[in-house]
Amino acid sequence: MKAIHAAACVGRVDVVGHLVTVTAPDDGVDGKDWNVPSAQNSAQAKMKAIYDKHGDSSATPSQEQGSSYKAPTNEPAFVPKGVTDASAAQIHKRKGDEAFVKEDDAVALAAYDACLACDDTNAKVFANRAAVKLRMKGTKSGVTFESLEGARIDAKNSRQIDPNYVKAWYREGTALTELRDYESAALAFFEGMQIDEHNLDLKKGFDAAIKKGRDANLKK
Repeated sequence: MKAIHAAACVGRVDVVGHLVTVTAPDDGVDGKDWNVPSAQNSAQAKMKAIYDKHGDSSATPSQEQGSSYKAPTNEPAFVPKGVTDASAAQIHKRKGDEAFVKEDDAVALAAYDACLACDDTNAKVFANRAAVKLRMKGTKSGVTFESLEGARIDAKNSRQIDPNYVKAWYREGTALTELRDYESAALAFFEGMQIDEHNLDLKKGFDAAIKKGRDANLKK
């Protein structure tokens, strides 16, 4: 499945409109007829073929057994409160970075918490805290859902502060994949690839999210 099909499946008409000009027409579609509606029809046909072959045509990628999570679409935009103590924020960030490298996640998390309490305008700190939470999931120090949902929110805040920060898009996609919202995960990875089209981690994440969403449907 091409990126344009994934975008069509999650309803991103704006993304489909961008991709249709740079994506080769699907087999059987004449170049002059390759447009947003034809790309959407093609994506629907591909998904229907999968459903028809494996059953349960009412299923969707986010309806994997055992999971009903779907990232909210109406969350308010993150608005930073600003910097209250730049010097303290730097100290806490340094401590958090050092602990993160050592995989001392509890110390890193506490340090990043303290840093953001002093300065919540730093996209990298939000993204780093997301990475810590992703690594802590399922451990004694982190409850799976709470850690993953917290990582998703931190990554989202990070890319809202700096939309060009690729790591934020990657970590949001990773959290969404773990939460089994494969449609939203694929879209996060895709948005990151619009910034860095050669990023292999984003490409692997995108492909994995599409495959897991498809596999989830096949198990129905």
